[in-house]
Amino acid sequence: MTDGDKSGIYVNDTVILSMVDNNNDERPDEPSSFSNIVSSGDSLDKLRFEWTHVPADNELVDPSFTNLIDVHVLTKTYDTEFRSWLSSSRQDIRQPLVPTIDELTSSFKQQANRKAMSDSIIYKPVSYKVIFGSKADPEFQAKFRVIKVPESNYTDNEVKERVVQSITKFFDIENWDFGETFYFTELAAFVHKELIGIISSFVIVPQGANSVFGDLFQISPRGDELLIPNVSVNDVDLIDTRSSSAITQASA
Repeated sequence: MTDGDKSGIYVNDTVILSMVDNNNDERPDEPSSFSNIVSSGDSLDKLRFEWTHVPADNELVDPSFTNLIDVHVLTKTYDTEFRSWLSSSRQDIRQPLVPTIDELTSSFKQQANRKAMSDSIIYKPVSYKVIFGSKADPEFQAKFRVIKVPESNYTDNEVKERVVQSITKFFDIENWDFGETFYFTELAAFVHKELIGIISSFVIVPQGANSVFGDLFQISPRGDELLIPNVSVNDVDLIDTRSSSAITQASA
């Protein structure tokens, strides 16, 4: 402050420091500048230190005390209706729609009494993502090709049914979280364990027009989705050991 400036108040016991960022990389050029400046003076325990943080230009500080809590919900009604549609061969039954946020909020309105006053809960519906079968989107349709152990006492139809049962069991809803990624290697290991001594090979072959072998080795749903298989015995092909070289080739 100059001698002619009477607008400010001079405080002789306060020093204001700011970090220098000459290259504008949002990081101080010398992070230890505070320690370097005060190290030559009185001991630090005699100083009262106050840190004032200024957010970056692309950051927003929310001054409210409200906590927004997103709760993803898979309703029993939607689950039942969806599985019924998935297993039906009727063409006049439409795929069930997920409940709306308003419908979920109304269904869980009694839970509002259990939350903190500063919390706001937003109930978001979870939907199923169909994979593998004819009701899946084309890029997620696939067939499974299996080589049966020659010494097996199971008929071809029995083997196919066991494969379908194993795939369905693998995707049991209790084993999955919303948005969890599917890896075919894990499914293959599970099916081989379930059918030990019955099959010797198990692969997945994509059926999409532009698909190639290996495309469905990993499927990642959205965070509000659960994977559900649409598989029947018609989606399982038994390959003779003498033609095992064709096990990964596209279907005709």
